[in-house]
Amino acid sequence: MVPKVIFQKLDIEENLDSLVYYAKIENSANSPLNFYKFTLNLFPQLKGKLKPNMTDKEIYMILDKEVKPTLQKLQTTSDDIKKYQIEWDKVNDSIMKDLENKLNIQWPENETITCRVGLLPVCPRDIVGRTFDVNYGMKPEQIIPVAIHELCHFIYFEKWKQIYPNYKEEEFDNPHIAWYLSEAMIDPLINNQTFKKYTNEDLSAYTHFYETNIEGKTIIDTLRDYMNHNPIEQAIKMGYEFFQKHEDQIRK
Repeated sequence: MVPKVIFQKLDIEENLDSLVYYAKIENSANSPLNFYKFTLNLFPQLKGKLKPNMTDKEIYMILDKEVKPTLQKLQTTSDDIKKYQIEWDKVNDSIMKDLENKLNIQWPENETITCRVGLLPVCPRDIVGRTFDVNYGMKPEQIIPVAIHELCHFIYFEKWKQIYPNYKEEEFDNPHIAWYLSEAMIDPLINNQTFKKYTNEDLSAYTHFYETNIEGKTIIDTLRDYMNHNPIEQAIKMGYEFFQKHEDQIRK
């Protein structure tokens, strides 16, 4: 049996706690994504209220005042969760099987993955906790490419554990170089017709990996070459060696 994705509400307090990290200006300095900018785009009412070096408590108090009422209203009036579940259920099994075939590994048995619906500037995931997050207000068909992207990470790290049995779970997250590789591998893994047939759109990695040239070509082109000419196991190993060798350039 392949896993099922179950949609449910993201607890409001958890939503606000997560937003504290994204709203903290300093946390965007060491990331390939500008979380702070994304947060202001999602919540324009926060502009001018978030300052450098604010404490987590100070940020939380602002979010509690400015964002919590919106979350409370959405939790009581929105029917997005039901819509998302209906749309996803149409393709759950076939996408899960396509991911198994692409990575040459089966999903763990009796697996359930929870998609929590709230309001965040990105769609974070918890590989160990088996959750990922999406936002209220998305069109039901927009959920499919987001879910494919996040689910690819879940099964990718199952493959990682198979290849590197002495793995450390913290490596699955930023700022570890294994995490950077997982984000770049999204392109050669799912940006193809196998998965585009569900979305009719590109399933791209972060822009950074398309714009950074190392050894005469982009990071993405290097990983595509590895995938096109090697079994998945070898391609991941080659990608990891490449990312370790060029870690400083990749992190810039």
